[in-house]
Amino acid sequence: MQRQPDSPASWSQSSRPLPPELKADQLNSAVRQRQAVTSELGPNASAITYWVSEPDGWHVVTTVDTVIEQNGDAEKHAVVRFSSVLLPGQSQLISVPFAIGERQQVLRIRRLGDQIEVARVGGSA
Repeated sequence: MQRQPDSPASWSQSSRPLPPELKADQLNSAVRQRQAVTSELGPNASAITYWVSEPDGWHVVTTVDTVIEQNGDAEKHAVVRFSSVLLPGQSQLISVPFAIGERQQVLRIRRLGDQIEVARVGGSA
């Protein structure tokens, strides 16, 4: 069964109170800056993304955590952090390795006017 991509999470400078962390597929409206959004990138990988407005553009930070080894209750993780400055119309793609025969999940982060959109999209199979 093929999973459908998560619905996009759009971020803008809304002052509406929100829960401390949201899942990308839970959002269907604007979210304020500095609000963390979690996206699943596979059975062993997830990403947390947030943004802040700075004079040189909107700084988007994504931290990806991948479980690389599991021995009973003990886990080993590989954690990497991506940071970029997005201007209107720009985007970035983040993906993690996947098993042969599985569909790769790609996290697409793009700035659309006065919003940041975070969506998990299907990659290659």
